[in-house]
Amino acid sequence: MKKFPLLILSLLAIILFFPISNLIGLQGKNELIPAGLNSSDSFRKVSQIMQNKCVDCHAPGMLRKPFYADFPIAKQLMEKDMQQASARLSLSKELFSGETAFTPLQLARLEYVVSNDSMPPTEYLLMHWTDSLTDDERKTILTWIAEQRAKSPWSQDATAEFKGEPVQPLPLTVELDMGKVSLGNKLFHDRLLSGDNTLNCASCHDLTRGGTDQAKVATGIRGQQGPINSPTVYNAMYNIAQFWDGRAKDLQEQAAGPVANPIEMGAKWDEVVEKLKQVPDYQQAFAELYPEQGLNKTTVTDAIAVFEQSLLTGNSRFDQYLRGNTAILSNDEIQGYQLFKTNCASCHFGPALGGLSYEKMGVKQDYFKQRGGELTEADNGRFNVTKQEQDRHFFKVPVLRNIELSFPYFHDGSVDNLAEAVRVMGNVQLDKAFTKDEIANMVAFLQTLTGEYKGKPLTQLTTEDIQ
Repeated sequence: MKKFPLLILSLLAIILFFPISNLIGLQGKNELIPAGLNSSDSFRKVSQIMQNKCVDCHAPGMLRKPFYADFPIAKQLMEKDMQQASARLSLSKELFSGETAFTPLQLARLEYVVSNDSMPPTEYLLMHWTDSLTDDERKTILTWIAEQRAKSPWSQDATAEFKGEPVQPLPLTVELDMGKVSLGNKLFHDRLLSGDNTLNCASCHDLTRGGTDQAKVATGIRGQQGPINSPTVYNAMYNIAQFWDGRAKDLQEQAAGPVANPIEMGAKWDEVVEKLKQVPDYQQAFAELYPEQGLNKTTVTDAIAVFEQSLLTGNSRFDQYLRGNTAILSNDEIQGYQLFKTNCASCHFGPALGGLSYEKMGVKQDYFKQRGGELTEADNGRFNVTKQEQDRHFFKVPVLRNIELSFPYFHDGSVDNLAEAVRVMGNVQLDKAFTKDEIANMVAFLQTLTGEYKGKPLTQLTTEDIQ
């Protein structure tokens, strides 16, 4: 009987030994990296906070190694934590010093965990009792993030009150070569780009349908069904890459793909160029706009890309709100935005509310198991491009502008109802069961993102308006 309390005390001593050893400093320490001379006071404070509280997991190569770091079990656990943490937010000496600026993505991810008090995680704090963020530290970081956003060109049109928001208004105008925009518009709607002259770019990216075909998957030449949902072409210039898996680096490279895809437009570029050369208007336009190159695959795709850069849908009600017309949104819509910021803005941020990162479909729950059906090659997502296992089921985050018009949702077009899409994302990405009212408010907010094209609301756009 006497051995039992002794055993308990021994186990308790062992359990407490490791966090106490961290507390009294039986681990290596890094010298603080000073911020640059031109750094603001707020950044110096933030840098110091992150070097004290975040460096162990988020700064590979700068780990403050405790004496037990090489113990077999501890080493495996620590390496796993560091790998996961640095994949989400990787910090460096250059960031701590201010030599390298934090990207909008890094700011969004940092804001999310600080606002939700989810970092450092509980498991880490069990071993490092003094490393939780204080209220003052959280406020310091969030204030600095807002200051950084306010300096961004994206925020220049927002009123002072909203310059630090994770979402910025779309510009009302964009400086482009209008001759190329006009030429690209014509090419975008020309069926000569398909193998049998039956399809054009607008067949899958109809500007009167939110820049999509509003179908589960695209329909290509001879009625062939594609493997994946057509993303919107509106505001696509904000994407870090094009297609769900990011296989095209920019709009021009994306424009070249579907034309030559045998399941999509089923043409050969050499033959397309020859057909276009038989059109006098094209011959004249390319001679004027591309005098050194003339009409070829490169100039055709460039003109289409320039046109697609013009497809910004500014002046939505939410844009007007960010520009200072705070009376334009209802209380439900404002509450929906607050819910959105709390839950979604680490992925859906920036002027287009997305398109700036790759994220796993099913972070907390198995999306594909819940969806049912056989897994397809398209379900692999980014893996199809990188062939890296850690990229399986990762997809480029879709933009949310005009989301009420770009149904059905997700890469597989499996959901055609916006409220259901919000519910599914809450479940599989956050492990949250949003209430009926929360979903309704977020949908109300998302509907304020529907903008205008050529001065006309997208909900009222007709074929004549896009010519």
